[in-house]
Amino acid sequence: MIFNSIGYPLKFIQRRPCRDTSAHLFTLIYKFKSPITRYAYILHADYHDEDVFALKFYAQKDKQDDFKYSRITNKGDVFNILITCLRVIPIILADYPTASFGFIGSRTVDRASGTVENYQNTQRFRVYCGIVEGTIGEQTFAHYEYEEVSGYLLINRSAPDIEAKEQVINRMFSATYNELPNI
Repeated sequence: MIFNSIGYPLKFIQRRPCRDTSAHLFTLIYKFKSPITRYAYILHADYHDEDVFALKFYAQKDKQDDFKYSRITNKGDVFNILITCLRVIPIILADYPTASFGFIGSRTVDRASGTVENYQNTQRFRVYCGIVEGTIGEQTFAHYEYEEVSGYLLINRSAPDIEAKEQVINRMFSATYNELPNI
C-alpha cells in the first residue's frame, strides 16, 4: 500500500530537557494545524537512552487533559494528521542519523460512557500500523509490532545488531513507561 499524502507543515517549537531520573533525556516539540479539523496539534518526540525517540501527539485543545493522548476528536483527517507525525522522522534523522523511533497506540477513554479500551491491540494501534507499514519502508528501519501493548518500533538499520538493539530498547521502554497497561 502506497500513500501519497504529504501531510501538513511542521513547525519546530522547542527542545525541552527532561529532569526526572528515567531514560527520557529531552523532548523535541513541534506544532502543526489541520485545516480540516481546524485544530492545532502538538507533536512530542521524546528522546531516550539508546538513541530512540518516542513519538506522541495530541490536539492542542486537550493540552491540560490527563487523557490528551487518548481523546478522539471525531473530526476526520486522521490520515493527514498521522502522515504529518511521520514527517518528523526524516527531520530528526538529519540531526540524529542513527535514531530509532517508537510509538504506542493509546487506549480510547470515553468519559461519556465511562469505558476505557483494553491496552492490547487498540484501534489507534491498528490504524497506525497500517499507515506506518504503507509509508515507511524496510531499507532504513526494521519494523517490530507489539500487539500486547499496542506498541510499534522502528529500529534503525545502522545498529550493528538489530535484534539486540530491539531487546535493549524494549526493556528500556518497559522501565520508562511502566504505567502503560495501568491507565
